[in-house]
Amino acid sequence: MEFKVLGPLAASVPLPSAAQPRRVLAVLLARPNEFVHRDTLVDELWPQGPPSSAAAVVQMAVSKLRKALSPGVPVDDARQRLRPGRNGYRLTVSDGELDVTAFSELTAAAAKAAGAERRTLLEQALGLWRGRAFADVPAGPLVEAHRLWLEDRRCSVLGKLVELELAAGDHKAVADRLGPELAARPGDERLAGSLAEALHGLGRRDAALAVLDRCRQALWEHAGVSPGEDLLAVRRRIAGTGWSAGGAPCRLPSATPDFTGRARELAEVGRALRGPAPVVLHGAAGSGKSALAVQVAWRVRKRFPDGQLVADLRDTGDVLAGFLRALGLAEAEIPADRAGRISLWQSHTADRRLLVVLENCRSEAEVRPLLPTGPGCAAIVTTRRRLAGLVGARPVEVGALTDAESRDLLGAIAGEARLSAEPDAAGRVLACCDGLALAVRAAGMKLLQRPRLSVAEFAARLENERLCLDELAAGDLGVRPVLADALAELSPRQRKSLRLLGFPGATEFAGWFATAMLGRSAAEAAELLDELVDDHLLQAEPDRMGVLRYRLPGLIRLALREPPDPGALRRALTVMAALAEHASAALGAGYPPSRPADVPASVSDRVAADPIGWRDVETANLALAIRTAKNHGWTELAIRLADAYSDLVGPAKGGSPAWLGFGIVRDRVDLPAEAGKLLKLGHAHADAGDLARARTCFSLAESTFRSVGDHPGTGSALIALADVDADTGRTGAAVHALREALDLLRDCGDLAGQATASAQFGSLWDDLGDFRRAKECFDASLLLSLHCEDGRQHDRSAKRYADVLRRNGRMDEAGELLTSALIGTRSSRERHWEAHVLRSFGDLHAKTGDVGESERCLLRSLELFEYVGHRHAAAYTHRSFGESLRLAGEHGRAAEHLGLAMSTFRELGDRRGGGYALLSFGRLRADEGVATEAADGLRTAAGLFRELGFPVWELRALKDLSAVDRGGPQRDRAREALTKIRSGVRPP
Repeated sequence: MEFKVLGPLAASVPLPSAAQPRRVLAVLLARPNEFVHRDTLVDELWPQGPPSSAAAVVQMAVSKLRKALSPGVPVDDARQRLRPGRNGYRLTVSDGELDVTAFSELTAAAAKAAGAERRTLLEQALGLWRGRAFADVPAGPLVEAHRLWLEDRRCSVLGKLVELELAAGDHKAVADRLGPELAARPGDERLAGSLAEALHGLGRRDAALAVLDRCRQALWEHAGVSPGEDLLAVRRRIAGTGWSAGGAPCRLPSATPDFTGRARELAEVGRALRGPAPVVLHGAAGSGKSALAVQVAWRVRKRFPDGQLVADLRDTGDVLAGFLRALGLAEAEIPADRAGRISLWQSHTADRRLLVVLENCRSEAEVRPLLPTGPGCAAIVTTRRRLAGLVGARPVEVGALTDAESRDLLGAIAGEARLSAEPDAAGRVLACCDGLALAVRAAGMKLLQRPRLSVAEFAARLENERLCLDELAAGDLGVRPVLADALAELSPRQRKSLRLLGFPGATEFAGWFATAMLGRSAAEAAELLDELVDDHLLQAEPDRMGVLRYRLPGLIRLALREPPDPGALRRALTVMAALAEHASAALGAGYPPSRPADVPASVSDRVAADPIGWRDVETANLALAIRTAKNHGWTELAIRLADAYSDLVGPAKGGSPAWLGFGIVRDRVDLPAEAGKLLKLGHAHADAGDLARARTCFSLAESTFRSVGDHPGTGSALIALADVDADTGRTGAAVHALREALDLLRDCGDLAGQATASAQFGSLWDDLGDFRRAKECFDASLLLSLHCEDGRQHDRSAKRYADVLRRNGRMDEAGELLTSALIGTRSSRERHWEAHVLRSFGDLHAKTGDVGESERCLLRSLELFEYVGHRHAAAYTHRSFGESLRLAGEHGRAAEHLGLAMSTFRELGDRRGGGYALLSFGRLRADEGVATEAADGLRTAAGLFRELGFPVWELRALKDLSAVDRGGPQRDRAREALTKIRSGVRPP
């Protein structure tokens, strides 16, 4: 009988094919001629816990083995090999029947022999191995331990045999024998050293060094250790040099202990380093690129067992020579010429796994020769430029720290308790640091260095621009030297451009502003701006219009220490004034604006296409430009900027800059100009719904125009006053003002002014119930407007007349007039008046039952009013929308629009508009059958119209009230209103 376990389990008789009997046999052969307890067999077969049938399964497996090993022999027969006893089983194995015994005997004999006989015995012992011990048997704890013990003995015999073969010079035998062995166990230092010796003896030096490098790599990856002295000695004998002391070189500086934030960048760089493409960390001076690079390098260093090398390219030493020395080359092996060093570096990194960190790179040409060539290598490059020419590189921008990251870093350095005690002051400190990592670190170190300095006092120092950069320093850590180095690397052209862009107070500016400041063509300016952005001295982000806006970081501006050039600044502010006027004109203040002569067509067209968007992004810079022009004594430019700003933003929202132009002309006692600006401000307040301020401005304008004998101006102010008076219930005053305005405008021959006053009179007479007079006024207005050069007045008069005709049932005539007005307002691009005309069209379609067309017109009207920012006019459209939806039976939507109108009228104090909304609300509640709410709303509306002096509207409200409340006094009030209408209104 023979048993073989040095390889797949085998015997000289057929064994059972089932797994359990073979596993039981393996345990018994691991302890031959010994009783193996049944519990041991159970633990071996079920290491994770046996089933309830475990004992029965073991018994069945033993039974099958008996039949195979001792067929026909009873259990208690002396010839039976597998016998029970003492709660277990024993397998009898005689001398020479087990290959493990033969292996042990040959090994023992070899230990006593010498020379060729010893080598032969060792070869015979290894020849008994057919593979891994118990190769085809699932191993439990006992078999696995026995297998490892056998493998250890085999390795020992193999090592002794290899020593004999190397001593005999039989290098080929060693190479053939150890190649497969080391492939299975690449981290075995003894086998790797022997194979390298054999390959070197065969003249295969590179292959020998590759074996050593693979072993070194396997040791690092699997155990995190470096090769021992024996393997180092082998490498010295073969290569002439060893690896750098103790193993792979690690030249990384210490990681920053209080490194915080940058989670996104850390993850992105870590992923990128899984491939051979160099990772380029680019960012502003002081942004923390080097700290990030070192932090990442320490995290991934175990991926690169051949070492981690670092070089600062600002240093004057030979980087390649230093790298080659670090890899273990002797000085004599390093070529004297640069081309030779590059070639040697490339060949030495081809098969290695090396991480190289190159700091402060200035150009692609400087980097390329220093990059390792092997696919298992990686490189991190830090630079202030983007290095776009470095083919295949993975750029990662190291931008400003977020507010949270800045706060965490400052707290980690200065102490969290100190910042928590003065949170507002800490925020001010961080605002001065502008997200620059170096500045935050310097601020933290300064606070740490000055424990008695309050955070608030330190913030006050930083907010003083003359002290800021000096305060952001502690020891040899400072912001100013780093920024100075960055600026020193610029060309004279770039430095001059950067100085010109330092507009004090501006947080950001558009490309057209930079072009004007630089005094260059758009193409040249764009090229310069791109260069400065690439150098991270300017920041660029698209605004809501998709146009790039640039920002000069505050600390960079302080480092320049040069005021802006006055000529360049005036040139840029002049362009800003032209664009602001262009945007104002595009909003409907005049005819389609012509392109400003001193502004690129592409810029002016973009502003004309979206003046609101331009206004929103430039509001802060416009206000700053006004103050700057005034401070420099550029009075006319300041007035232009202030007037355009007021037109775009409005006097209520614009604050003091919107009134600056008025202040200038008042200070120099220019009464005509002062009156004109008062009139303009009044209209702005009226558009915003602030009727009280509007009337004040109109009154002041009227008295000032009258004092200088300006009849057209006086007439315009009287017309504006009449409009406000009519809205606030001063109907007598409105009639008186319009009559005086007409007299003045006739005397001076102002046809446009007469047309405006007549149309205003027409609307007022209609509200007072005198349709005949209203028609006469509108006919006169339309006739006068035909003789005006400005066709806009005809469109406005037509719109007003159409509203009167609609209210009096003359729908066809109203539709013709509105069609003509809509064509005119669209051709002149007067968005404001186009929205008014569309609202009237919506009212007309609602009256004729065309619900869909009414909604389309009213939606577009709302869009336009909201676009130009006229909340007051939009509220009237909401009221019209509510009335239209009421007529269509959509009560829920109607209530929503009427609610929006009412809240706006209430906020702005517009009682007339509130009366219209209440009238519609009352009608809506009546339609819904809620009589009490309907009566309350209609009664309140009637009372409001009575107070305002609009008998026609009072009569309409009373008529609707009679339908829901027949017992009230509305009949008597209706008679009074009708009497007022018939008797007419006399001016006081």
